[in-house]
Amino acid sequence: MIQLKQFIPKEYCLACQGCCRFGQQDSVWLPQLLEEEKNRLGKIRILPDPGQGNFICGFLNKESNKCKIYHLRPFECQLYPFIFNRQNNKVFFAADLKCLFVKEHLQSQEFKEHARRLTELIKSPSFINILKNNPLLIQTYIGVLSLEELEM
Repeated sequence: MIQLKQFIPKEYCLACQGCCRFGQQDSVWLPQLLEEEKNRLGKIRILPDPGQGNFICGFLNKESNKCKIYHLRPFECQLYPFIFNRQNNKVFFAADLKCLFVKEHLQSQEFKEHARRLTELIKSPSFINILKNNPLLIQTYIGVLSLEELEM
């Protein structure tokens, strides 16, 4: 099981109304599960969000804005605001510019250092194999900043 340390301070995440919410039931932003996560978690249910006209992750406690399975959350959720973005026939490690923390800290040394450490991790042969075996982790996103091209 992959475990990544939470990079975004919880104050940002708990105040945000972006993650775990989707404009469409089949949104590109829906977390994709690794094969091992499918065995552990089953399928992520997407639920209508009455009054909001959108959808929420079934693991989101809407009142507290907390994940019900935080310590077991999928790899893609752990990685966020970093994602794997497909542009043309290339794959990039990218950051979501809609994340308020990213917007405010994009030029900070802390952000750059964390992105560098993650880039080293995901460029390892074992991690590239994870991406190859889980191609749905790589999507085409809008509003993201490509940080590094990955050799697939």
